[in-house]
Amino acid sequence: MQEENRTVLLEAAPAESLLEALKRKNIFMEGGCNGAGRCGRCLVRFVKAAPLPTAQERRFLTAMQLREGWRLACLHRCAREYEVEVGFSEAPKIQVVTETAAGAERASGRGAVQESAWCVAVDLGTTTIAMQARELESGAVLGEWVCMNPQRREGSDVISRMQAAMAGRARELSDCVCRALEQGLESLRGQVAATGRYAPEPEGSFLAGNTVMEHLLLGLPVEGLSRYPFRPETLEEGQLCLKNGRVTLLPGFSAFVGADLLAGVLATGLDRSAEPQLLVDLGTNGEMVLGCRDWLLCTATAAGPAFEGGPGNQAPGTDLIAAIAALLREGRMDETGLLAEPWFQTGADCRAKDAVIHIDQADIRAVQMAKAAVYAGIRVLLQKAGLAPEQVERVWLAGGFGYFLDVKSAVEIGLFPEGLTGRIRAVGNTSLQGAWDYGRLSIKDGPETVRQRAEAMKARCRAINLAEEADFEEIYLEHIDL
Repeated sequence: MQEENRTVLLEAAPAESLLEALKRKNIFMEGGCNGAGRCGRCLVRFVKAAPLPTAQERRFLTAMQLREGWRLACLHRCAREYEVEVGFSEAPKIQVVTETAAGAERASGRGAVQESAWCVAVDLGTTTIAMQARELESGAVLGEWVCMNPQRREGSDVISRMQAAMAGRARELSDCVCRALEQGLESLRGQVAATGRYAPEPEGSFLAGNTVMEHLLLGLPVEGLSRYPFRPETLEEGQLCLKNGRVTLLPGFSAFVGADLLAGVLATGLDRSAEPQLLVDLGTNGEMVLGCRDWLLCTATAAGPAFEGGPGNQAPGTDLIAAIAALLREGRMDETGLLAEPWFQTGADCRAKDAVIHIDQADIRAVQMAKAAVYAGIRVLLQKAGLAPEQVERVWLAGGFGYFLDVKSAVEIGLFPEGLTGRIRAVGNTSLQGAWDYGRLSIKDGPETVRQRAEAMKARCRAINLAEEADFEEIYLEHIDL
């Protein structure tokens, strides 16, 4: 829902941006870049004497908006007292995927045994938090709770949040997620209690998130994750005590391939496959694991905002990819990503599912850079393993992006090597499924059993830093075209 605009008087504080001054007054504007001027969402209108617009503002705002005094709060300092009208732009619509490849059934109540045991699975994402109550024996879903990750007010990516933590806001970043988890646990308890067929308390709660998200939740320092050689404080299983329960955090593989991917390996059974398989989770980062029961390789590549809607978050990333593939097929754009006339200057309108979206050169360039990075990451892993794409038995495409992706369009624009066509399967939220798998194994077979399986995975997993791979840049540049 779009919040109504309001007028605010800001005192002079030259060291602060207008965005920081608004936060000090407990006015939070949900943006996606933590004040870097990249998302265009922190809109304020100067009641009088508006400063000259910056080049970034000319990109996001129309000539009429600029004349009316609208600016971006993150790009201007409180050099004097200002009266501004705060414009709350509508947040991008993001659908939280909780479905999994395992196809967990929703509990109907039939056949359930009085006082049956259940546990809670949590997917702590950079964008969203998803929680499920699931019956321990069958895996049937007894209840769900989802929300946006409240850390988004510090930025949509992990870099922005690490910067916020290192600037002294680590406690706030941890506390806001803890409150969300507590709210989710209470909701799930209520949903389970309403069935009248299950124990009042869960046997345990198990959470999977990327390495940065888990560090921020536990209040661990993130300085080591913010710069080379990217060393986390820990990759081991963690414990979090909330006001209304205890949560086990799954272990991770590396600094940028975390517990969410380890959960995905558990969910797909990749670590017990006889033939090589590839797990890919696409978001602001493209995280991937290639391997089988004998060996594993993992890596991550920066994808930027493209897969979450482009620079302005105007449309789902899956729609952008489908639309760009259509532009290419229709001849309205060439292989280099340049729109033909008359669309070169104005951008092009494209139909995606039930909506028409507007695509300009910035959107296309963002997708090109993201898809080239993911493609190059996959090729480097294949080269390290000595495999051709055709030798990969299965590609598991995880996460909400993969769930809605038109694989044919993705292959057409060069997101995946052609040799993988026909082997790609969308498997939904493997982080959530894997968190439940970890919890089920821990409760039924004992915590040491599942820890040993996780440690065995980590012991035979080699993390590849793409920044150190000379072939990565070469492949990236060769495949920037569509």
